[in-house]
Amino acid sequence: MPLLVITGGPAVGKSTIVGRICEYFSKNDSLSVEVISDEQDGSFSRKLYENPRDERQHHDFLRSEVQRQLSRQSLVICDSLNYIKGFRYELYCIAKLVKTTYAVLLCSADEKTSLWLNSQKIDHEKYSTEVIKDLNKRYEKPEAKNRWDSPLFEVHIGSEEVHETTLEGNSGYLSPKFVSLPLEGLQSSLIEGKDLPVNMSTLNTPLITHDFAQTLEQVTKDVVSSVFQQQNNAIVGDSFIVPYCSPENERAIFRRKRSLPELSRLRRQFIAYAKKHPVEETSKIAALFVNFLNSNL
Repeated sequence: MPLLVITGGPAVGKSTIVGRICEYFSKNDSLSVEVISDEQDGSFSRKLYENPRDERQHHDFLRSEVQRQLSRQSLVICDSLNYIKGFRYELYCIAKLVKTTYAVLLCSADEKTSLWLNSQKIDHEKYSTEVIKDLNKRYEKPEAKNRWDSPLFEVHIGSEEVHETTLEGNSGYLSPKFVSLPLEGLQSSLIEGKDLPVNMSTLNTPLITHDFAQTLEQVTKDVVSSVFQQQNNAIVGDSFIVPYCSPENERAIFRRKRSLPELSRLRRQFIAYAKKHPVEETSKIAALFVNFLNSNL
């Protein structure tokens, strides 16, 4: 029934923490635990984060597995980076559709800790240093004020083991094996908490007001026009300020030039999705659309 979304940068010990969470909840005989991990995707490789198309396909896999696994009998844990807020929003909507409880656990670590923990992995599980640095730059940290990031729990991870306190670069926090976890808080929210209510935002046939539909059409049209024009003078890695979005943290990322038909196709996909899952505040449409474009590069 419940859905727990794990999020955090690369190589911060998320899977180790998930293992500890599974051990805790396995004591509940009436509840089974299903973990959806990157490795369950047969085509998964840590190099896929260098290829937008491969990453998009991996997100499709995670999303479909969450939809398939959510049931009234199981705690489902999505163990992945989940670093794009638009993707976390999609997982939140799935939880609302099945009327279940939901929580987000942020595994937080600085880059030095991430690089050290990565060095301890076996070779085929390691990220390249370049990918770690790039993903940390792209990471969209969850905020408790966002309903799709709430309730939000956070653990701070370091490299310090129980008897090892002098590791170079240690942040002062314990390693994933020993860091204190908010297990009782997770149980209270996921097992004892209230299910997410289904409202007009998640009904399969929601009532769409004329104003919402009109705003959705106009905002997405303006964003597509802006992205299409600005990409002509951009280089890979640039980001654009687009209409209706905050210039600080809601920018379109340029990774390759896209044709107008491709942008229009993505716009149609987003509009279809948004009409099934309308947001309460139309001012957020542009930011969600930009996140959708960024996750479908």
